[in-house]
Order: sequence, then C-alpha cells, then structure tokens
Amino acid sequence: MAITGWIRRSWRSLRAALGSTNERNVLFLYAEVAAAGLMMAAQSFYSAYLLRLGAPNSLVGLLSSLPALVAVFCYLPSARILEGQERYDRWLVWSLGIARSGMIPLLLLPFFLKEGLPEVTVGLIVAMTVPTVLFSTGWSAFLSDLIPADARATVLSWRMILLSAVTAVGTFGFGQWLDSRPFPINYQSMFVMGVAGAVASLYFVARLRLPDELANAPRASRRSLRDMFRASIVENAGFRRIVVNTLMLNLSNWSILPLYMIFFVNDLGATDSWIGLRTTALQLGIMGGYWLAQRLVKRWGAPLTLKRSLPFVCTYALLVALVPNLWAILVFTMLVNLATGCVNLSHSMLFLDLLPKESRYGATAIYSMTMNLGAFLCPLLGVYVSDRIGIVSALVLGGILHFCGASMFYLFPVTDASETKAVSTDEAGQAA
Repeated sequence: MAITGWIRRSWRSLRAALGSTNERNVLFLYAEVAAAGLMMAAQSFYSAYLLRLGAPNSLVGLLSSLPALVAVFCYLPSARILEGQERYDRWLVWSLGIARSGMIPLLLLPFFLKEGLPEVTVGLIVAMTVPTVLFSTGWSAFLSDLIPADARATVLSWRMILLSAVTAVGTFGFGQWLDSRPFPINYQSMFVMGVAGAVASLYFVARLRLPDELANAPRASRRSLRDMFRASIVENAGFRRIVVNTLMLNLSNWSILPLYMIFFVNDLGATDSWIGLRTTALQLGIMGGYWLAQRLVKRWGAPLTLKRSLPFVCTYALLVALVPNLWAILVFTMLVNLATGCVNLSHSMLFLDLLPKESRYGATAIYSMTMNLGAFLCPLLGVYVSDRIGIVSALVLGGILHFCGASMFYLFPVTDASETKAVSTDEAGQAA
C-alpha cells in the first residue's frame, strides 16, 4: 500500500510539474528504458558466452577494456560534431540505431564461423562502441533538456527502477533458458530477444521531442579541443571535482570487475542459471535502492545521500572474497546494490546539475573520456595482478582500494551548482 501511494503521489507531482509535451517525453523515457532492459539482460551474459566459447581470461578482460579504449578516442570528436548541429537529437537516434544493429551479426556468427569465434565476437562488440559514443556524448545534455530540474529525481529513479525490473526478470528467465538448451543455440535465441528489446528502445528514443524553445534555439559553433577543456575543467571547479573524485572511486572497481565472472565460473562452478539469478538479485537491489534514494535525496539532498551510501558499496569485493559461497554472494549482491542505487541517483543528479551549460557536449566528452581511459587500463591490470597473487587476494586488494577511492568524496566534497558557484566566487576573490 505504501508503494502504491508513493507511485500515485509521484505521478501527481509529475503532472503538476510537466507540460503535455514533457509528459509524453517522460512516458517515452520510461518505455524506452524498459525495452532497453531486455537488451541489457541478454548483454549481461557476454562474458559467460565468451567463457563457454573457450576464451582465455585475458580475452574476457579485453571485453571490458577494449570498448573503453576505443571510446577514449571518439568522445571529443563526437562532442565537436554535436556542438555544430541545430538538431542534435537526430544524430542521437541515428547513432543509436547503428550501434544496436551490431547485435544482429553477433547472433549469426556461430552459424558461419568456426575458427576464431571468441576473438571476432569481441571485435564486433568493440566496433559497436564507436556509434554508441556519439549517442552517449549527447544523452546527458538531452536528458537535461527533456526533464525539468524539479522532476529529475522522480524521472531518473523510475527509469532505473524500470530498467532493473526488466533486467532482473530477463536475466532470471534467460539463465533458466540457457541451462535447458544446447550450446550455442541457447545463446543465439537469447540474443534474438535482446535485438527485439534494442529495436523497441530505439523506437521510443526516436519519439522523444525537445521543447520548441530548445529545438529551435541556435547551436554554439564548434570549439577547439583547448576551448572545450578550458570551459569544462579549468573554469568550472564543481565539474572538475566530480570528474576527479569519480575517477578515483572507480579505478579499483574497474580493476576487479572482470574478476567476478572468472571467479564465479572457474573457481566456484557457477551455472548459467546462477549467473542469471545473480543479475536478478543485482537488479532487485538497484530497484530498491532507487526507490529508497528518491526519498533520501529529498530529505538529505544529493551530496549527503552520496556520502552516506558510498561505504556500503565498497564492501562487495571483500564480501565475495571472504565468503566464497554462491548463495551468500546472491544475498550480498542484493544488499550492496541497495546502496548502489542511492549512489547512482545522487551522483547522476549532481552530474546533471554541475554540467556546464555553455559546454555540455565537451564536458560530457571529457568526463566520459577520462572514465573510459581508466576503464580500459584497469581491467587489464586487475587480470594481471590476479594471475600473480591469486584471484581472491586481488579481490581483497581491490576492495581495500575501493574504500580509499571513495574517501575522495569526503576529503573533497561535491556539492550542487549553487554551492559550487559560491565556493568559486570565494576562491576568485581570494586569488584577486
């Protein structure tokens, strides 16, 4: 009853805050992310798929790192392309469509290729990164244009709740399906469902419409890379801080990310059904986390919600390493991701609030390029370290370093835009 009442109150607040065009946009955003959840449920089995194909651990690590490396070189050119467009939303639709079309050859490869299938599969997934980067560079700006600031907590939290719900159900069902059918037909039929979700998601993205005053507004001329960096980082203390803090937080987490699946499958003997259950537990935890986070953000504010949730997120690697039991790991996955939902929502709100209005694409590109550079190097380092000291020791070390990275948000707190402007003004006055 409490949840039902909360849904009704959330919808009434949305209707009061949003106009008719914005209401349709919000509904399409909800439908889009629900369809994307089916696609993501299929994609969550990529690493397990490679392991079933006989891929070595190093190739599984490359699956995590190579897309990030390609993205590093694509973000700034993407930002320059978008800054020169009057209707940047059309570029987002086309780039997303090209990226999603790459899933079709992925499901057909096993029927035509007998040698080098793991390597070609990774290569195809990496190639899909290029158009995805153009889409993701403009997506944050698109969301900030579509969703008024006073409705962001509600819309962003419900998008993630829907995404988690569909992904949870999808991964559970896919896991059962994979264990009940012969390989590789089981995986290819699952990828068919993933393609269906990708197509539906693309359709709803194409239905989104910018408000008239934004759709017809003149776009800024293209800037040099130096001007992008100055406007985003040098002249914007708040955005610079969230970039540095987020990078330090994620370095250790990226390092151990590919180790989880290797540990679960090779050391603990996890089946595809269990992998599906784990993803389901993860998504259920995130659903609960976003439901809780919306309330906490309204009560505490985004900065305090972020700081109070971070310590719980950092415990996961240590729990997995110290209690190597598959059923216990399912419980840990659900509980830790309650905190993950709180971290993600509060961080997303801070990011959108601090995104420089005069250099949105450049700032998003610099942020994403920085994160992807770390996401490229760290999984390779994590696999290398685990080969030297053992996978359990690597998970423990990664968990400890995760706490160290999280300390940046306490040593150098990230505040909202209004507080950041006040701090910047004080700093400027002292410098003068």
